[in-house]
Amino acid sequence: MFSKLLTGVFGALLLVLLVAGVARAAYELLAPLVPILITLVALGAVYWFIFRGIRRR
Repeated sequence: MFSKLLTGVFGALLLVLLVAGVARAAYELLAPLVPILITLVALGAVYWFIFRGIRRR
């Protein structure tokens, strides 16, 4: 009984650590891309605003 409970707790802890590790790795990989994505979105918005603005007039 106690062994089964301990195995379940250990398995759950291992799963939480695995998820945390994957999330940390994903964050480390994606963090440098965030400024690039923000820049691309901003440039796209400016491009859309300028060309849509010119065509509407």
